[in-house]
Amino acid sequence: MTLPTYEKRRILICDDEAGILDAYHRIFADLVADTADDANSDYDALSADLFGDGPATEAAVIDEIVTCRQGEEAVEAVRAAKASGQPFGVVFLDVRMPPGIDGVEAARQIRTIEPIINIVIVTGYSDHRPTEIAGKVGTVDRLFYLVKPFDADEVRQMATTLVNRWTSDSRIASELAAQVEALEALNEALRVSEASAHQAARRDPLTDLLNRTGLEEQFDRAARQARANNAGVSLLYLDLDRFKLVNDTHGHGIGDQLIREVAGRLSTAVMDDGFVARLGGDEFAIVCETAKLDTVLARILATADGPFVTGPHHLPVSFSIGYSGGGDDADLQEYMRQADVALYVAKDAGRGIARAFDPYLDQIFLRDQMLAQDLKEAIDENRLYLNYQPLMCIDGKRVTGVEALLRWDHDVHGVISPEIFVAIAEKNGLMGELGDWVLRRAFEDARAWPDVITSINLSVLQFSKPDFAETVLALARDMGAIAGKIEFEITETAMTNDIAAFLVQVEILREAGFRFALDDFGSGYASIGYLSRLNFHKLKIDRSFVSALSTKPDSDRMIRSIVSLGAAMGLTITAEGVEDVIQHDILKTVGCDQLQGFLFHKPCSRSEMEEILNREGMPRPHAA
Repeated sequence: MTLPTYEKRRILICDDEAGILDAYHRIFADLVADTADDANSDYDALSADLFGDGPATEAAVIDEIVTCRQGEEAVEAVRAAKASGQPFGVVFLDVRMPPGIDGVEAARQIRTIEPIINIVIVTGYSDHRPTEIAGKVGTVDRLFYLVKPFDADEVRQMATTLVNRWTSDSRIASELAAQVEALEALNEALRVSEASAHQAARRDPLTDLLNRTGLEEQFDRAARQARANNAGVSLLYLDLDRFKLVNDTHGHGIGDQLIREVAGRLSTAVMDDGFVARLGGDEFAIVCETAKLDTVLARILATADGPFVTGPHHLPVSFSIGYSGGGDDADLQEYMRQADVALYVAKDAGRGIARAFDPYLDQIFLRDQMLAQDLKEAIDENRLYLNYQPLMCIDGKRVTGVEALLRWDHDVHGVISPEIFVAIAEKNGLMGELGDWVLRRAFEDARAWPDVITSINLSVLQFSKPDFAETVLALARDMGAIAGKIEFEITETAMTNDIAAFLVQVEILREAGFRFALDDFGSGYASIGYLSRLNFHKLKIDRSFVSALSTKPDSDRMIRSIVSLGAAMGLTITAEGVEDVIQHDILKTVGCDQLQGFLFHKPCSRSEMEEILNREGMPRPHAA
């Protein structure tokens, strides 16, 4: 508590004799501010007996003198003065004040009320020794004695000294209290700051969920509680499918809003059955008791049923989940590793998949990580290559185009299927480098056959880069490629992720002269509305429809429908995967424009492709 610097210098005089009280007034008259000296008191004689000759002139040091005649009155006066904020600095107490308490008892009680007050015990008797009084009153450095009769100058000097002392002490106490209060405020601010820093160090600033540090602390508590309950604890890793596409398409502001919305839904889904943490980016972790895992997992997956609304955008979101735990030894680092492996495999299986960890998944994960490292080296060291497969006119006798097919002959594992290593590139952030390598090499090779169109497969992840179109244009300029002789093949399922953002990139490349083909048509769910918006040049019928021609009598109906649709939209129709004469004859009958398959040519090297073109290449200006 802060002690104020008091403005009034007050003293209290307690004596049961009125004449004594008046004598005090006279002796202190010239010490009291704004008080005239009354030298003609009715008690001059008594004053002379007690205090001797008249007072000497002193500077005013007292603002107010209060008198009382009983010990109880003195105690109450001190209490009231302190309560009013104007306490006494000095009190003069006569020892004997019948019939109430004596001066010593009054002094003891006053000391409990006002510890810093200066108390003067006045006595004309020897029945109270100073040591006895000090033992009862305490604080001996603020306890003084006057023995009657005493000298007026002595009393005046004592009063002056004690009032000045009290004024100085109160000022020092006030300043000290202010410093203490400031230090306490500083300590409190530091405590709040430390608490805030402690909280911030354990919370994700975007979502206010636990961060990795907070997860570790909470997991330890959850594991201890689970062991106490004879239960297990499980850890789930959750990742938003294609979140990078949201950021690249709509910007990081919308991405952050989506993360906050997902965080809220996850917290609602988990409820009191566990807790949620954000590890960074679009990665979340959930911890719960193993007995509640199925319930929590079902609620989490259900949160993705409806679109996530972020401003004007309604974004469909799915989760890939990997989870681990349930054993007796709840080791967070091992659980995190296992959940991460399970998540990796879940994402490899598609979108909206939850996968539990199993020891054999370690082998898959390790294999893929080693292949990813080897693939990165193969890209950097130019150890990949392209094969080419001809696209034939409908009679199968003339080459009207070529498709570039990426190949990788691994030093240890031999030729690895593109389905495997392209997926590894997509999962490990290598698609940009891999795609640029393919474009650069295909553009270079296409200069060897400028009269036919070269088709190049593109991944949707390449289109997720806002500057992808500019990258393609720059590579084409560097490699001397002719835009009108390059055709990009995009799978039907890849485009349905964000058609608007995709079309922005496509339009830039179309205006530059590049052609586009919709690959694997019929395997996905692209609508006619999509096709009209895409404004592509070609449809490639999925090979599954072509394969069925040899075994299912009515299988040509779907192909006839696709051909009719393509003709109505002015598109070239290509059938891929043609392997026998039966398929060829039917495709000629239904009206396809272009064929591709082992019946005509298998994929081959660039030099072999040049020989085929020299032998069979009879391009027509209107051919696709």
